[in-house]
Amino acid sequence: MEQSKLKPFLRQTLDILFVGLNPATGSSRNEHYFSVNQAFWNQLFDSGLITKNFDKSLADRSIFGNNEYNFNNWQYGITDLIFEIAESNSSIVKSDSAYGKRLINVVIKYKPLTVILLHSKVVKTVIKYLGIQEPYANSGEMGKIIPGSDSFFFNIAFPHGNTIASLEKIERYKEVKSYLVNLKAKLN
Repeated sequence: MEQSKLKPFLRQTLDILFVGLNPATGSSRNEHYFSVNQAFWNQLFDSGLITKNFDKSLADRSIFGNNEYNFNNWQYGITDLIFEIAESNSSIVKSDSAYGKRLINVVIKYKPLTVILLHSKVVKTVIKYLGIQEPYANSGEMGKIIPGSDSFFFNIAFPHGNTIASLEKIERYKEVKSYLVNLKAKLN
């Protein structure tokens, strides 16, 4: 494990906040999120959440630092449950309730409309901290799980390195898109 060089993309008015476990070593060294494998960007494009399929090497700045290529110019952000360390082997990354509490405080502070938990360890840490029932892998909608918060949570499997097919992940991203389209129609 090494110190991460990545800085989260956090701000008010986010439509989607993506939450990973921790930066991969290669992404930290490249100083770009999801810059080691193209799967995440392909899934966002195939779901319609982004309108251009970017190369992994610089996609994060265009998608999280800007909104020009995001569906309906929505605002996307990203952080990690454990943002201080970079490690590509998630089996050796340890999380505890302090990380769950910190993430919940980030959500309360920034008030994203939706939060996508991108790793089973992130889901387990958050639900353990909140004391709620654990959903099955890649289950999609979790609901408004933070008391007093309107942020709606989704559980979507990590983009690669597991047995869940990419098409199943794309379907969950389409659910997020549909949820936000309907929510924004109600708000307008």
